[in-house]
Amino acid sequence: MRNKKFLLPVIFSILVMFSLASCKSPVSVNIVNDSTEGETVSKATDREEKDEDDVKKHEKKNRDNKKLINTSGKPHILLKDTMELHNDDESSTTLYRIKYVYLQLKEDGKEFEPLKKSFENYNKDLLDKLSKTREAFDSFAKEQLSDIQQGYESKELFSETDSYIMRADKYAVSILNYTKYNYGASDKYSRESINFDTDTGKKLEFLDVVKDDKSFFEMADKRVYEDYEEIHIQKPSEYAYTSKKNNYENLVWTVSPVGVTVYFDSGVLGAETDGPQVITISFDENETIFEPKYVYKENEYVIPVVAGNMTIHVDTDGDGVRDSVFVDDLYEQNPETLDIYNTGMKVYAGTQSTEIECYEGKAYLVKMNGNYYMYMFVQDEIRLLYCLDLKYLNSEDRSDKYFYLGTREGTWDQKGEIENYVSIEETFTDTESFVGEYFGDLGILFPIEKEWFVGEDGTPQSSDDKGRVTSGIAFRTLKDIKCTEVDKEGKVKKSDTKIVKGTLILPLYANDKEYMDVITVDEDDLNIWNGAGEEFFSLTNMKLLDYEGDFYRITFENDDGDLSIDGTDIFDLFEGIITAG
Repeated sequence: MRNKKFLLPVIFSILVMFSLASCKSPVSVNIVNDSTEGETVSKATDREEKDEDDVKKHEKKNRDNKKLINTSGKPHILLKDTMELHNDDESSTTLYRIKYVYLQLKEDGKEFEPLKKSFENYNKDLLDKLSKTREAFDSFAKEQLSDIQQGYESKELFSETDSYIMRADKYAVSILNYTKYNYGASDKYSRESINFDTDTGKKLEFLDVVKDDKSFFEMADKRVYEDYEEIHIQKPSEYAYTSKKNNYENLVWTVSPVGVTVYFDSGVLGAETDGPQVITISFDENETIFEPKYVYKENEYVIPVVAGNMTIHVDTDGDGVRDSVFVDDLYEQNPETLDIYNTGMKVYAGTQSTEIECYEGKAYLVKMNGNYYMYMFVQDEIRLLYCLDLKYLNSEDRSDKYFYLGTREGTWDQKGEIENYVSIEETFTDTESFVGEYFGDLGILFPIEKEWFVGEDGTPQSSDDKGRVTSGIAFRTLKDIKCTEVDKEGKVKKSDTKIVKGTLILPLYANDKEYMDVITVDEDDLNIWNGAGEEFFSLTNMKLLDYEGDFYRITFENDDGDLSIDGTDIFDLFEGIITAG
């Protein structure tokens, strides 16, 4: 299976970016039932070995593949990424693009009502900011159109924000917004932050978390010259002295499981050429300067590491000395066009480092069982997760999976000259529960979305046998397909059933190695297009993804990743399989 390349999983998101249609019950046509009710379907016997203690611990929790059951008291956040493209059809030009991120809460419990209300207010404030951004871009766009009409080259304007959940637990939720923008001159960057008390939903001020700000910034003065040795800038404490008069209103800061981080954009402490400075003071460096409620007390955690200039100081190898842990993007320049593009990411831990080829990625520092790991979710030809043990970072032996954080849904619409792309993204803030899309042996057909946890060995594990299929990819049967009718729990209702040739099927659940649970659909539920001599199918009636009735279970023979039914290869059984390479 490793010698097969899948199209980028982002394609699966694109394929479901269509307008929602009205919901109707999935039809069960072209089915021949040949037997009566039977026994429960047995589980696969060739399943990969797992850490038994970890899995049993998580099996005790009541988990549903579709909706997270919160037993930890921690909030779990979804990011609603929205991209607007403002086009000029006459010149076939995109004048500007705006990417912004709304906050959504997975949980519906009463204990999270104050936080949910704060998120709603945050999203309303975001709408006001967006209105002003659009007004500014509309003004600049008029100048662009004038330049285009006169034959001058035009540069696409943009403002793109990525949001990082630095912490989300029973005590605090901390969010960093990182914006890259260009108003016509050159690319620039800025950061903003907002922090909430989880219980009350109250917006946290800096002094709510750091009760001894004088000692904090004295430590920051020392740290800034450890992390940025060759620059000459204003001391953070000097900046803080003037900021305190306004209750640190303009200070960008976050609180994570490690400690409190302050962010200074280019030009704040020094010249533009000095770049930005990001300084983290850990709780365990001097716990007394922090408000006890917000000092992280658990042994395991995960935090995002923003590539570029965020350094975290932890003892990765157990020698009692803190190591500098950070991630840098790698770039190359085209000698002819002079365009600069990403070629990978480099992870550092003390004196060790390693490079990963990719054109984009996200990094997360994970502490588990006293050890530190870097989770690198990267995208190159395919999406991969590299799980790097920071104690052995120089080792060539590194774990990787066809794995990425889940995308709940994606939509696309166009009104006039404005296009809108929306996707709802999962986040990774809890070592005991996060949602990821995994390309197992059935990955040649689709990714499988499961709930995961970080195991004792630092790798992602799941106690769920099957997961959801949310890609919206459908297939047409090229032959009669034998199957079993099962309920949602997998209990057999009718065995020796057949789906006849020419039926359109939509997979909704599957396990990693041997079966998929499907429903039948109509052409009206799909977008159908031709390519390479065959038809491909993607779901437009997205409400069918919420179907909860009975399924037709198709079971495969699996020969080291090569899938077949009764010796017939899947490519001879189904039309619409998307592969590359």
